Amino acid sequence: MDASTLIDSTAETEGPHRDPRVERTRAAVITAAAELMMASGPSSITHASVAAAANVSRTTAYKHWPTRADLLRATLEALGKTSPDITELTGELRPDLGLLFGTIINDLTDDQRAPLIATMMERALHDSTVTAVRDQLMADFEPVFQAIIDTATQAGELRADIDAEMALASIVGSFIFLRFMLPRTFDIATGNQILDDFVTRNTPS
Repeated sequence: MDASTLIDSTAETEGPHRDPRVERTRAAVITAAAELMMASGPSSITHASVAAAANVSRTTAYKHWPTRADLLRATLEALGKTSPDITELTGELRPDLGLLFGTIINDLTDDQRAPLIATMMERALHDSTVTAVRDQLMADFEPVFQAIIDTATQAGELRADIDAEMALASIVGSFIFLRFMLPRTFDIATGNQILDDFVTRNTPS
């Protein structure tokens, strides 16, 4: 059965070996959700709208993603909005900063994805579900950044008195300011320069 075909969620199997139809359905739903997100922003991600776009029952969408927050987060993850795991870090300051911030830099240079970031920031002020998902993503992101800072300070690559939260605000704030607040092009080189400047400013004297 094709993933775009309406199916009854009762046909789905449980356990580690899912029915291939289930996997196709999940993929179809997330593909549809990602397309909706890119076209209309996070407010478009509801069980009803995504189910209709994927041509599945609303019950199926709820079965796999019980809350709108679950569905929104899965959609963002499908679009690459995930942080590297701490185990993926190399222990080298500048490469690890590039690994952590690379997706953000790439998104901000993309004419479709950059507006999505701006929309997410705006919707987080008014939509509690978007706020919750943003906070979940940050809860994944911040420990990785903290680990990078801790490793670098212990190795003597960065000052020991760095406030990781303020450092993160400085880096991301610079990205956002240069991308959305100034009439200039934000490119990968600009993003990397911000990371280079952070390292230079915070190298022990």
